[in-house]
Amino acid sequence: MPIMKNKDLMKQENFKIVQKLSEAMQAGDADAAAQAIQELHESVATRIEQEFEQYGNVTDMMVLQSRGLRALTSEENEWYQKFIGAVKTGAKQEITNLTDHMVPTIFDRVIEDMRKAHPLLGAIEIRNAAGAVRMVMNAKQMRSLLGSWGPITSAITAQVQGAIRFIDINHNKYTAFFLIPKDFVRFNFGFAPMWVDAYIRNILSETVAFGLEKAIVTGDGDGQPTGLAFDVSAQVNNKYSEKDAVEITTWDDYRDAIADNLLLDANGDYRTISEVLMVVNPVDYIKKIRPATQVITQAGIQNMINRAFPTNVVQSPFVTAGTAKVGIAENYFAAINGGQSGIIEYSDEYQFLEDNRVYTTRVYGNGRPVDNVSFLNLDISGLEEYATPVKVTAPVPVNP
Repeated sequence: MPIMKNKDLMKQENFKIVQKLSEAMQAGDADAAAQAIQELHESVATRIEQEFEQYGNVTDMMVLQSRGLRALTSEENEWYQKFIGAVKTGAKQEITNLTDHMVPTIFDRVIEDMRKAHPLLGAIEIRNAAGAVRMVMNAKQMRSLLGSWGPITSAITAQVQGAIRFIDINHNKYTAFFLIPKDFVRFNFGFAPMWVDAYIRNILSETVAFGLEKAIVTGDGDGQPTGLAFDVSAQVNNKYSEKDAVEITTWDDYRDAIADNLLLDANGDYRTISEVLMVVNPVDYIKKIRPATQVITQAGIQNMINRAFPTNVVQSPFVTAGTAKVGIAENYFAAINGGQSGIIEYSDEYQFLEDNRVYTTRVYGNGRPVDNVSFLNLDISGLEEYATPVKVTAPVPVNP
């Protein structure tokens, strides 16, 4: 029986492969992109094959769920049965007819998988738009405009209408590629639909999560979601620009930056904040953030970050070293239109992928801060290591 890799190790390997795919597509290098696609999908297919060999005859759902499988609804089971049949026959028309109605709950689980595996995506609000074209963003920071005592006037109506904000879901398109090795189809597509579900969810959650997290950190809003610390008050050539960084060198500076920039909402009203989200580069987390979470002081072990202000720290490789994104997590709104998505086409014509059939699924979505005063861009390049103060209460005798 083949030895299965540790899941955390596989996650790191898959991320590196998806990153190579993104870089290849940006550079227009078709061969490198094809190579990255094949590496990712062979990795996932191999793991599913190994787990099927070990757990294929297991019927205890608790055991199967621990391996990432799940019980399917009757609608999902029917969809996967049709998908398996269409893949086996290889008839393009069957695929096309099938993919107009990918079951929305499949994409619900893809979103759930993404949020579990990626701390940044788990910290913010992500909705399955399920075919909707527009959705209302979270407007609780606009609460002072959402109602009023007194006669209903046109001015009050205009205020309420102005407070309701919409986000266009289908404004941006993200194409996720996945392939199914032909040997994998012939050999393994005889097993239960839940294993096929595990394969497809693994692929979609990795590829979509990569694109979504990257945009949430670096997106300028032009054909993609808008990043956390971008100035959404104005666009230049359909693009938002990143906010100027607030420099901090101490954790007192950090507390002051939050107090000075986040405590007032878009209406100028004070709001209560119980916790903020901080997104940092993994290197900065190890060198600058982690050492400040276990500081020995006269009062015992202290977390200097939370002492300054309660903070949920997550890592993202897309954050530039020496910077951090900080803000109110629930005030970033993202929605993915997976309800009408599906595996819409395939091709056997890629010369590099001679032993695979390539499928694509187009995911529509959008995301942005709900206002311009919920997130900060910090410069932490000069952040000093915390030094424990020493208080001298009496002169120290000097030996003659």
